[in-house]
Parts: sequence; structure tokens; C-alpha cells
Amino acid sequence: MKGFVRFITFLVFVSTVLLAFLFAVNNTTVVVLWLGIEMPAASVGVLVIISFVVGGFLGLLLGVGIFKELKTMVQIKKLRSEVARLEKLHPAKKTTT
Repeated sequence: MKGFVRFITFLVFVSTVLLAFLFAVNNTTVVVLWLGIEMPAASVGVLVIISFVVGGFLGLLLGVGIFKELKTMVQIKKLRSEVARLEKLHPAKKTTT
């Protein structure tokens, strides 16, 4: 089953790259972007693909941080419930000082 999922993932990746290439080839209108400074002229297809790739990488970087934080929060909740369970089993003895 794992091999099948990898094969499907590979097919999706290859088809996405192929479609991106066809999109870039068919959208050759040259435009100039201004992002605070004037950028060199590039075709619309290339700019869209670059935007997609940069956005994907930024999304992955942000997502990794969010998932790590969620995992940590779940672990903290689990440990707190374990501490509460252990406190019920073995109540702490109060000492007077």
C-alpha cells in the first residue's frame, strides 16, 4: 500500500511539473514588475510559477512551526492529565512549617 501511495504521489508531482511547463510555454507575454524597484522583464508563465513555488515553500515553513506547536500543546495536555491522575492516586501529604 505504501508503494502505491508513493507511486500516486510521484504521478501527481510529474503531472504538476508538466502542466507548469506547458503553462510557462503558452504564456510568453513579457511583463515588467515593480516591487519597490523595477524587476527585470519576465514572461507571465514564469512569474506565476515562481510565485507558486515561493508561496508553497513559505507555507511549508510556516506549517512546520504550527504543527510543532500543536504537537507540543497536545503533549503538555497529556502530561497534565497524567499528573492529575497520579495526584489522585497518591495525594501529596501536607506539611506544616
